Amino acid sequence: MGYDSTLFYGTYEYYAKYRPNVPEEAVQIIVEQFEIKPEDRILDIGCGTCQMAIAMDGKCNEMVCLDSDLEMLKQAKREIERVNLKQKIILVNCYAEDLINRKNGLGIFKLAIICRAFHWMDQNKVLTDLDSLISEDGGIAIISDGSFWTGEEEWQHAVKKVVQKYLGEERRAGKGIFKESPEPWENIISRSAFSVVESKEIEIVRTWTVESIIGWLFSSSFASPKYFGNRIKTFKKDINETLLSINPGGIFNEHDYFNLILASRPRK
Repeated sequence: MGYDSTLFYGTYEYYAKYRPNVPEEAVQIIVEQFEIKPEDRILDIGCGTCQMAIAMDGKCNEMVCLDSDLEMLKQAKREIERVNLKQKIILVNCYAEDLINRKNGLGIFKLAIICRAFHWMDQNKVLTDLDSLISEDGGIAIISDGSFWTGEEEWQHAVKKVVQKYLGEERRAGKGIFKESPEPWENIISRSAFSVVESKEIEIVRTWTVESIIGWLFSSSFASPKYFGNRIKTFKKDINETLLSINPGGIFNEHDYFNLILASRPRK
């Protein structure tokens, strides 16, 4: 079991270049909350192009970065080589739902991080499996931020309308349609072994250009370049004209939140 392997096909270079970095404040909160030490091991599930590992550089001894998409991991390898990380990075091609079958090879971790990926997983199974992979004094961190599809800025609404003009009203996701979680993630996590749950949010302001907005769209599961076929140039022109009609200067601000769900086991 695992998510649709076509979700991010063709997005990899855009993902590495245009997805916003993880804020330093988020890293600091995680390190302090779980008392991460230089000798600790961290598991990054659904690692994408290793943005979390890059943000965590120097905070731990080793990060095992797992992703089900082999091409995404190849892009991740290029990224970590480019930045020359201090800590050891191990890339593993594996579905999140296969964690328990890899237990002997993976070992035990102080922390598991799932950044911008929890919505793609069989959440209850992953949480159950993590109970045997996380040390007694460890925990999990689920991290997420906004999407242009759900954003509240005027320019985000306009961009969404252009995407819908080309790809339909519903939010695409690989071969299917994106489905929202039926309940808050905090509720789901609180029923797991990691039942002590705390939520934090970091207010952020990002600045975008027409180029970076198009780049972010092409990094997404709902506006991947593969969906547009021979209309991709027309789509880019349409987005460009739409955005410049809102702000001819071509600079767009986004007010968003970086959300952290931090969970651990009850103290004995």
